[in-house]
Formats: sequence, C-alpha cells, structure tokens
Amino acid sequence: MLLRLYELAVVLKEVPMSTKSHNVWSRVGLAPEQRLRWLLNFGSLDSDSLAGPERSAVVEEVRAFVSVQQADPAIRNQMRSWPPPKDGNPELMTRHEVWSAQAWLKRGIDLLRRSEKWNFRPQIKYELDAYNDMFWARMWADSGLELFKALAYDALRDARYKVRRCPECKRPFVPVRRQRYCSLRCSQTVRTRNWRKAHPEKIKEIRRLQYRRMVSVRSRANLSKLPGSSRKGVKGHKLR
Repeated sequence: MLLRLYELAVVLKEVPMSTKSHNVWSRVGLAPEQRLRWLLNFGSLDSDSLAGPERSAVVEEVRAFVSVQQADPAIRNQMRSWPPPKDGNPELMTRHEVWSAQAWLKRGIDLLRRSEKWNFRPQIKYELDAYNDMFWARMWADSGLELFKALAYDALRDARYKVRRCPECKRPFVPVRRQRYCSLRCSQTVRTRNWRKAHPEKIKEIRRLQYRRMVSVRSRANLSKLPGSSRKGVKGHKLR
C-alpha cells in the first residue's frame, strides 16, 4: 500500500483531463480529427461494464456520428444547435446495430494493435444525382451496421495522419496536443516502471516497511484469538 501511494504521487502530464460535454454533437466532434478520436474510443469501450444511462448515451453518440459523417461539411457547425437523435426515427441505427458496430470496430482495432491488416467490405451503394441545378451524393445500405462500416472507413481515411499508436499497449488513438499515451492507465504504468528502475533502494525500504506492518497486524490478530483475550485482557495476558 505504501509503495502504491508513493508511486501515485507522481504527477501525470501526458494525458489531458477533460470534462464531457452535455452536447452529443460536441462529444462526437464536428471536425474530422475529433470524430476519429471519438470513433477509436468507441471501439475500445468495454460494453459489458457500462450501466444503463451510459449505454443510452453511447447509442445517442453513434447515431450522431452517422449523421455528422454524412452531412455536408458546410452545415456541420450548425449541427451543434440541433436536438440529439432519439428513438423512433426509422432511419436511425437500432440499439442492436449500435452494439454490433461496436463489436466489429473493437475487433478491427485489435487487429491494428497487433500490426495485422484489417480487411472489410461494406455492402454499400453510392448514388450521384444532378437535380434542380444541384449535385447530390448519397449512400445507401441494407442495414445501419453496413452504413456504419463505410462511414467508419471514411473517418479513418480522412484523419489517418493524426493517428498514433500507444507506446505501451499499441492501441491506436488520436492524441490531444502532446499526449504520448492512449490513457491515464498506460501513462501511469510506464511512470511506475521507470520509477521502480530508478529507485531500487527506496523500493526495498518501502517493502520492508510493508512487511513489518503486515507482521504486526498478524501478531495482533493472533493475540486476539487467545483464550480470555478480551479487549481489556490482551494487554496483561502472559504467554508461557
């Protein structure tokens, strides 16, 4: 415990701390770099650990990502004032499709983490149309999952030069400013390892203190189990 507390006293600088916005469009990001950061974080989620409200927030974000990714760049900044996407719209991804997309993305990110190629072929139809003196471009898919795959590829392609791999766990991520590691956990792991290498004598001393404390606690526990060793009687109890 002492060792852990000493290591946690090291100030972490690599991972910027941020407050999550209540605006779903801001959380997903209106710029390509921001959306790719959100996408990689979405693919790294542990979906089983999320509570009900957290799962609902993720579903909302995925639907917002699909909308922003398809929107004309000229109107994306206006979307910040739009209401969040809600259930009931037949064009939105279902909750089942959202978590199928997350599982698919997670498998792909794991391949990239292991330096393996990630091949996939979304079932997408592209449509170009010249109507009313304007040029229209549309994407059609048989399911929300297939549409998500195509849009995820677009997001990865558009901001791929912003992607880095974490030196510790090899997970791809989009850094904020001079961020070096993908998470606070990886940053702390490296700092702890480096501190232990640089201070072997301190490690030994802290472990000696830990051992003495453990022995002392066990001794008191054994004394309390002796016959007649009530709180008042332990102090004066004589061992033969």
